[in-house]
Amino acid sequence: LFGPALGAIASRLGTGPTFAAATVAGACLVVASLAVPARGGKETPVAGQVLLALREVRFGAGLWLTFMAGLAFGTVDVLAPLRLSRLGAGAFVIGATFLAAAGVEAASAPVIGRVADHRGRRLPLTLSVAAGIAVSAVLPLAAPATVLVVVLVAGLPAYGSMYVPAAALVSDGAQRRQLHQGLAFGFSNLAWAGGQAAAAAGSGALAQAAGDTLPYAILGAGFAATLVALSPPGRRLVSRLMVRAGTCPGALTARRRVTGAR
Repeated sequence: LFGPALGAIASRLGTGPTFAAATVAGACLVVASLAVPARGGKETPVAGQVLLALREVRFGAGLWLTFMAGLAFGTVDVLAPLRLSRLGAGAFVIGATFLAAAGVEAASAPVIGRVADHRGRRLPLTLSVAAGIAVSAVLPLAAPATVLVVVLVAGLPAYGSMYVPAAALVSDGAQRRQLHQGLAFGFSNLAWAGGQAAAAAGSGALAQAAGDTLPYAILGAGFAATLVALSPPGRRLVSRLMVRAGTCPGALTARRRVTGAR
């Protein structure tokens, strides 16, 4: 969300100074992370634990939802600033739009987390995915620039709101399969980065070939399929598929290895 805002700064100060400053900030974070004391009692994860966790419905669902959120932001980060520019918005307006959306998302995340803790993971996820479908349908049509700005500020947090309950699902699934939480969230980061990278490359190519509507339509279809999977019949179907996957010879071997390690 801060990427377009950084671009707005670069339009005034130049790309060299702006990205050099960002690199310095990143280096400071690296140094700060080295100063964090290591925890005692190192735990070595067993390969079989990873395989079993990937077949855990909650863990897999959390990774998929994280991937979908990354896919959404990768698409919007490429297409929305270009569309705003075509509609006459300047770099400052584009940066301010994404900065405001980031602020709304940051303010809403604790609220969503409390709802997920007290009402369960499914309610906020269902609302977020349904909102994601609506936002994906409206974004390629919103005009003029003022309307698109409002849609982005109000709509982008719908994508970001998936991260909180998705992270809870990843944690629940890892705990159930006794997978180290650090390794579990490493997979979560890979899922987010994979979605972001795939969308950033693919959406630009699709939009150049067929217009903005196609990549947003594909994104909306992905959210629609996810919403079906979150419904009771969809959850039963996914559970059956995961059970079948868990009874294959590879999964049984992994389970025996984990049991033996314990």
